Amino acid sequence: MTITVYGIKNCNTMKKAFDFLGEHKISYEFFDYKKSVLSQADFERFVELFGDKVINKQGTTYRKFDDETKAMLASDDLSVVYQIVKSNQSVLKRPIITGEHHNGAVALIGFDESLYQETLTLK
Repeated sequence: MTITVYGIKNCNTMKKAFDFLGEHKISYEFFDYKKSVLSQADFERFVELFGDKVINKQGTTYRKFDDETKAMLASDDLSVVYQIVKSNQSVLKRPIITGEHHNGAVALIGFDESLYQETLTLK
């Protein structure tokens, strides 16, 4: 049973997630956006799971985009959105956690300690 945590190391929200996982001795694989490019298939799976929450509209990366790029990120054409995302992976909400764990399938976005507790710890 493996879960994968997607994100970047130097992010406060990621640190909270890593701390939670460490405290609860939950093993995981880490997909670092700074070292690897997310596949289009994974991106589309994230959109299927989380909808438009996948794009972090509160983050610095998003705020630096011009209006045309922001409009393209709102497109229903996921291949257009992916072209922007693959070059600017910091625009993705962090962390995204998917996989299988003791309680079954896992799909989490962002950090919510009570939701992590409910989803990732044994009941």
